[in-house]
Amino acid sequence: MKKRNIFKHLFLFCLLAMTVALSNPTGHTTVSAASKASYKIINKKTTKRNNKLTARYLYQLPQLKGKSAAVKKINRSLKLITKQHSTASDLFDALKNSPYSYYSGEYFYITKCKVTYNKKGYVCFKFTCDWMAGGVHNGWEYGLTYRLKDGKKLEIQDVVSGDDYTIKQKIASAYSQKVSSAGYSPIMQKDCSEFQFYIKSANKVVVCFGPYQPMGGNGHTSVTIKGKLK
Repeated sequence: MKKRNIFKHLFLFCLLAMTVALSNPTGHTTVSAASKASYKIINKKTTKRNNKLTARYLYQLPQLKGKSAAVKKINRSLKLITKQHSTASDLFDALKNSPYSYYSGEYFYITKCKVTYNKKGYVCFKFTCDWMAGGVHNGWEYGLTYRLKDGKKLEIQDVVSGDDYTIKQKIASAYSQKVSSAGYSPIMQKDCSEFQFYIKSANKVVVCFGPYQPMGGNGHTSVTIKGKLK
C-alpha cells in the first residue's frame, strides 16, 4: 500500500515537472524578460541654411532592443510615426516662400523623447514637441504606450477604467477643474481614439492637449486621471 502511494506521488511530481518544462522549454523565467524593455534613443536630425534662414529638425526615435516579434512590431510602429513628422527640408521649402522668410533667425521642429513607464509588461514614451515656423510658436506633448508581450499600441480605454462615455467624463471633469469648464463639451464630443496620453505610474495617466486646447486657445495643457494598470 505504501509503495503504491510512493509511486502515485512520484508520478504526479513527474507530470508536474513535464508540464512546467513544456510551458517554458528554454528553462528561463519568461515573466521578468517581458516585464521591462531594453531600449535606445536615436537622434535623427538635419539642418538647412540659406542666407538668413535656418531650418533645424530633431526627432528622438526610441527603439527597443531584441529580436522578438513583439519588439519588431513596436519598432515598426515607432518608425512609422516618425515618418509622419516634417523634416528640416520640408520646413525650409515651405518657409522660403512664406511671408516670414525675410526674418533672420532659426525655424525648428524639435521632438524629444523620455520613457515615463517601463515595468509590468508595458513601456511608455513621452514626446515633447517644440515647433516654430513663422507666426505662432507651438509646443505640445503626446505619448505612445505599448504592451510588451504582443507589441500592441494601447489606447486610452486600455489604461483607464470604464466605457468610452465614462472615460470622456473623467477627462472632461479633470479639465474643467484644472483649466476651464468651456472645455467640457468639446472633450465629450471627441472619440476616445483621439486622446493623447502617457503613463506616469500604474495608477496615473496624463492626458495631453495642445498646441490648441479644447476650447480653442493656444498652448499645451495636461490633466492627470486615475489609471487601471496593476
